[in-house]
Amino acid sequence: MNGNRRRRARFPLYSMALASVLAGQALPAHAQRDPAPRRGFFLRMALPTGSLGATMQKTVDNTDPNTLVPEPRRGKVYHDEASGDALSVGIGAAAGYRTAISQDAWFLEGDLGFALHRGRTNAQFAGEGTSPDRRQLGESWPDSWTYAKRVTYETTVRLGGSPQGLRARGGGIYVLAGVRFTDMRFTNHYLGCFSPEPCQEYGGGTEMRDWRSTVWVSGLGIERRLGGRSSFRAEASYSIHGREEWITPFDDVGVTVLSGMDAREIALTIGVVRWF
Repeated sequence: MNGNRRRRARFPLYSMALASVLAGQALPAHAQRDPAPRRGFFLRMALPTGSLGATMQKTVDNTDPNTLVPEPRRGKVYHDEASGDALSVGIGAAAGYRTAISQDAWFLEGDLGFALHRGRTNAQFAGEGTSPDRRQLGESWPDSWTYAKRVTYETTVRLGGSPQGLRARGGGIYVLAGVRFTDMRFTNHYLGCFSPEPCQEYGGGTEMRDWRSTVWVSGLGIERRLGGRSSFRAEASYSIHGREEWITPFDDVGVTVLSGMDAREIALTIGVVRWF
């Protein structure tokens, strides 16, 4: 499994290198001779693809003096953790403005945009406890869960330019930084015992939580002129999602579950920019 994760994480970087080669081959000669970079208002269409990884920690605390959890589980704190990753794809659009600096060789730009996403990270806890199946009251049950992006609202700043070797061919490079507000959905599927007496048949259910995560992103990009008023872009980026924490109290049995989620993403975004 770890090997698969590493291959998925490198996928966007390999794809960016391929996109760079293809863009260079596809450009017509007159576009390569065009000076760069452009400036002014623009619209951007993009196809983001990435490896979305998430790690969830769970702490089950039954140290409450009034807990109904029987011995030998009574008065215990169980810690559990599970990680997963998955391919995330999407489509997005943005509008922005670029201004030229340093005698038109370098530029600074900013844009505002949004994107729609598909793809879910899946994982399952191993479970912690003293019973063979770790599903009795007061233990950390082996829940399975998913974590998914749905809609992203973003603002991004780019600083770059066209060094002499790239300028003659209509190319440019840049660094980027931004903040995104992403609608996330967490779904947890659980199956366990809700009774102080040992269970042979378990009860189950689904817990669903929606939140807007603050995501900090940084990366590198390349740009090539396609001729006319269009440009091709490919960006590699790394994103860190703001940590989410929540508490689920089961007051009727004296058990408290504390949960936390960390997520990150390595992504490739390719797209086209239309200048005005």
